[in-house]
Amino acid sequence: MEIYTSYFGRQAQLKQAGIIPIGIALWPPKWFQGLHYQVIAPRRYMMGGKATREQYIEMYFNDVVGKLSPERVLADLERMSGGQDVALLCYEKPGEFCHRRLFAQWMLEQTGLEIPEWEPGGGQKKVETKQPEPAKPIEEPSLFGDLF
Repeated sequence: MEIYTSYFGRQAQLKQAGIIPIGIALWPPKWFQGLHYQVIAPRRYMMGGKATREQYIEMYFNDVVGKLSPERVLADLERMSGGQDVALLCYEKPGEFCHRRLFAQWMLEQTGLEIPEWEPGGGQKKVETKQPEPAKPIEEPSLFGDLF
């Protein structure tokens, strides 16, 4: 199972790519028909712009993911998706500050697992095929022996 992050606006593209969208916002959009994993969503008191970015980050790491086991989160996602690739979705577009990238940072720090942002045409799982090694030339004895 590969894990990506993305935003709700890419739900259709993710499904076309065979990636299961999982909402991780406190409240997903009404039109969103995917799975929802609220365990890693920010808490209500963190929202509304009352906290600075630094305070929000501290609260997210302490009050949300700081209380979780990364192994449990991975097991939950595996169970929810049936082992298929997933994308964890919130509202913000790529490059904007959001908790999904904080979650990815936490997971990297806790487990070494990198969770990239999914991009159409570049975020899908690539199947690597190993190229055969080129045949080595057969060394034939020299007609001149060791003269040269």
